[in-house]
Amino acid sequence: MDPGGAHGPCTAVWQVSKRHLLGGAVAALVVEQGRAAAEPKRLRYGGDAGFAPFESLDGQGRPQGFQIDLLADLGALMGVQFDIALQPWAQTEAAFRQGRVDLVAMVDTASRRQWAHFARGHATPAMALYQRPGQAQAQSLQGLVGLRIAVLDREAMRDTLGTWLAGVPGPFVKAADARLALLAVQQGLADVALLPRAYADPLLAKDNAGGLVASHLNLALQAYAFAVAPGQDALRAALQQALDQLEGNGRLEALRQRWLSSHRDLAQRAVLEQGLSRQRSWTWGLAGASALAVMALGGGLWWRGRRIAAERQRRAEVEAALLRAEDLLARTFAHHPDPMLIVERGSGLVRDANAALLALLAAPAEAVIGRALADLDRHVDGAALHHLVQSLASDGALAAVPLRLRRGDGRALDCLVSADVVEIDGAGHVFCIVRDISEQLAGDAALRSAYDALSEQLAQSRRELEAAREAQARAEGSLNEFTRTVAHDLKTPLHAVQGFAGLLRQRLVAGHVQEALKHTEHIERAARRMNSMIDSLARLAQVARQPLQRRPVDMRQLAQDTWALQSSSHPERRAECRIEDLLPTQADPDLAAQVWQNLLENAAKYSADVAQPKVRVDSWRDERGTWYRVTDNGDGFDMARAQALFQPFQRMHAGGRFEGTGVGLSVVRRIVDHHGGEVRLRSAPGVGTVAEFTLDPAPTAPG
Repeated sequence: MDPGGAHGPCTAVWQVSKRHLLGGAVAALVVEQGRAAAEPKRLRYGGDAGFAPFESLDGQGRPQGFQIDLLADLGALMGVQFDIALQPWAQTEAAFRQGRVDLVAMVDTASRRQWAHFARGHATPAMALYQRPGQAQAQSLQGLVGLRIAVLDREAMRDTLGTWLAGVPGPFVKAADARLALLAVQQGLADVALLPRAYADPLLAKDNAGGLVASHLNLALQAYAFAVAPGQDALRAALQQALDQLEGNGRLEALRQRWLSSHRDLAQRAVLEQGLSRQRSWTWGLAGASALAVMALGGGLWWRGRRIAAERQRRAEVEAALLRAEDLLARTFAHHPDPMLIVERGSGLVRDANAALLALLAAPAEAVIGRALADLDRHVDGAALHHLVQSLASDGALAAVPLRLRRGDGRALDCLVSADVVEIDGAGHVFCIVRDISEQLAGDAALRSAYDALSEQLAQSRRELEAAREAQARAEGSLNEFTRTVAHDLKTPLHAVQGFAGLLRQRLVAGHVQEALKHTEHIERAARRMNSMIDSLARLAQVARQPLQRRPVDMRQLAQDTWALQSSSHPERRAECRIEDLLPTQADPDLAAQVWQNLLENAAKYSADVAQPKVRVDSWRDERGTWYRVTDNGDGFDMARAQALFQPFQRMHAGGRFEGTGVGLSVVRRIVDHHGGEVRLRSAPGVGTVAEFTLDPAPTAPG
């Protein structure tokens, strides 16, 4: 189910080649430099060598299963040729992440979306509970509460534990593979094992599960989908278009029925065939012993045949009753006065909608049924729909949630939506009921006010969620850039240590001790440099963790004290500093002192080489807040090179003219951001530098 278990070193490559074109989305994929336009594109598909019935190798080492037949149909539609390589899943995942495979199919998880882009789910791996015979069987996920549950310790299951099984407290016994999970149940370490049938049923068929049985409960908790590397959006779009066409003409459903109908029935059939094989061997042995044994065996087989016939009759009666119940349910759904629809989870396709819903939307059946929810944007706002889907995923159900719909004639309707998750043919679906309350709201002002208030709360929640996502994206981008910069700059002294260590070894081997001693000095200098950089990073990391304690701060006194400290520490610097009457502010005194220390230290340091170094500090107030400015007439720098001005270890001056690690401005930026303020610098070579900052929070935009 991961798919991700090791199934031996077997590897197979199988080619699926067809020559039909799907459309414009695939045309961009099939053109290659120097090849004939009619020659089909070759795509590399990687899969799991032991993930039956989805994909596996048969006795002759040939790929077989649901995915293999599906690729054949996709190749015909897309006009491409698939090179299929089935290996143990760990090797396939590594090949995909290294770019040696164009696409794979696997369970869609949040962590995998960081390095793979998924199409919509096209299948659902079946899961079951495995337990000791005679033990009461759970009828739903709620029946798992209070049980010790053995699960696979793999990425797909970890994602499932955090979503579908978030309401089940466990405890969960984590196992490396299905055999160990079943063993945990045998040894009493767990009450049940929740496992993919693709992994556990073959173990039951081989009689390696110690008498354990599979429950009748089939769980569909994960979406199985094609995935491509980031940036391969054209390939993903082409795959999705072809899958939609196969879904529309019924071919995809036929493949599901052929391969994925019941893993449990396949395992039971294998057990029965093994039992029959053993029985035949035993029967032939007794037949050679005596005719009486043959007669007894014949009588036994006759009674067994009667029992089998009776069992078949009972099964036929049950299936007939089930068909009657399904027909009654279908007719009840179709003629119910409340608008209803059924949506497939994962793909978001509307599987069915009753006449009341079509009348509510004033839309024909073909404009709704078989279409994705995202395609119904003329009837429902996309942002509101996305919020409902997320609420359903987190809460498991929706209860009378406000939603505004638009009819086909353009009239807006105020509605309440309720939804719950149901299982149909082993796959998760969402059953929705929509109630139009426009007339009730029009006749009741209090109800109208309450409805509008609740709608505004939902809209505010959507806005806050979107703002949180954007902030997270910005934070992740900043973190990635910060990590890249730090990793790059820390390597410089490390490479110096490695280089001089090699030279040191050569000089010692040659007996040149004096030259070797000089190399040790270089090594010590590089080590001190790296230690200083690490200490600076530690100080930088402490800024955001320090709680902000805003108090009234005398900024003039704080700037004077800071200048006095740096002057006593560096008496060789001759800069003259004039500090004007500075406006007071509300800030964290300790953090504000660090800002003054870094800016005044830079002003004194970079103006030390001029004939008459001067530093000036003043302040002013505008609509943004209270600003403080430090101006020097020092060396300055070219603003064209200042793109990474506030990144750690970025120096604006080449060589070793000025001491320091290049972290000072990063600390200033962190402290100012922590206060909600702004910082900016202007400079010119040979003219000097102006640094301005405010610690006042940015004003909130109206509305």
